[in-house]
Amino acid sequence: MAESYADKNGIYPTLPTADTVAHNSRDPYGINKHFQLDFFNVIAEPDQSAYSFDLLHRASRQVYKYSKLFIYRLLTVIFGLPLMLFWGLIIGAYTFLMIWVLTPIRRLNQSMIAEAGIYVQTISDAVIAPLYRSLGQMWSGWPARTQASVKKLADLFYSLE
Repeated sequence: MAESYADKNGIYPTLPTADTVAHNSRDPYGINKHFQLDFFNVIAEPDQSAYSFDLLHRASRQVYKYSKLFIYRLLTVIFGLPLMLFWGLIIGAYTFLMIWVLTPIRRLNQSMIAEAGIYVQTISDAVIAPLYRSLGQMWSGWPARTQASVKKLADLFYSLE
């Protein structure tokens, strides 16, 4: 199958192949690449004039690292499993609806619209097209008003006042 323009130029998002994914990664497809909250991505001292004490900086880094890890794990234990149950149910229901309800309805509607289009085209060809063709031929003998003739009519109208 030939590659489309969109595929070649990266318009459509693509997932990495299985051989490029690190086996120990918990984000194998990189869906949270934008979410970098490492200490140096959050706290950055730009130059030496804004440096804190070295000991304080190292301690701050450790406090940040372990407090972030602790609260993340605590919230994951408390809310993670119920949320995964919730999202599993939602996505499962969505998948079911798409496969067994919405896609068949959409295909049925597409078929019905295509069928109705045949009748609309036939009626248009049999009734509307001849009517407009007749009107066009009937009015084609009348001279078209040009800008000059409209100006003459306007001058005539204003001269009568």
